[in-house]
Amino acid sequence: MRRDRRGTRRWPALLLVALLATTTLLGCEGKQEEPVATDPVEIAHADEPTVESTPRDEWRKGVMPYLYQIDPQWSDADYAGGKFAKTGCGPTALSMVYVYLTGNTDLDPVQMAEFSTEGGYATDGEGSSWTLMSEGAAELGLSGSMIYATADAMRESLEAGNPVVCVMNPGTFTEIGHFIVIERLGADGKAVVHDSNSVGRSMRTWDLELICSEAAAAWSLSAAEG
Repeated sequence: MRRDRRGTRRWPALLLVALLATTTLLGCEGKQEEPVATDPVEIAHADEPTVESTPRDEWRKGVMPYLYQIDPQWSDADYAGGKFAKTGCGPTALSMVYVYLTGNTDLDPVQMAEFSTEGGYATDGEGSSWTLMSEGAAELGLSGSMIYATADAMRESLEAGNPVVCVMNPGTFTEIGHFIVIERLGADGKAVVHDSNSVGRSMRTWDLELICSEAAAAWSLSAAEG
């Protein structure tokens, strides 16, 4: 009789363990099915707006297009030892800046990725070298000057009409490392950001101080003189 009572008392505990195990497995399967956006481990939010880059026929000098490495039209392209959706933030950022400063429409994100690869700026499995924003930019007729990642330095560049490219540390914009572009300051004095990994983060403005606190490096981009 004592054996039966112990067996009876064990059943609720065993059922609880089984329930927890089932819940854990379902949670893992659900997480694996979530789409991977970019910066190898970053997960897209369920409420992320539809990804749609600015069409090429709307590209104009002085108007920065919104281009996304996660755009289906090129997200599966190969770049730097991985898929463009994961590794293409550098070329996409430079493509947006290139259009904005020159008005040229010959280098979309994957064409910029080809330029990066041919120039030796693609790093196997790690995206793009920082020199893409300086030496690479120079090859395209742009001037990319590294500046201090401070609000004052960024504000000075933006007020002069020169967009700023930042490499972001893990935090608000990335879980690994990520290039973003600050186009200008909005009417609210905050940064207008073009984030090739997120439509949602591109459709709002950001405090410069927040960006500076998470930035590893920054460049001021302008059209080269002469």
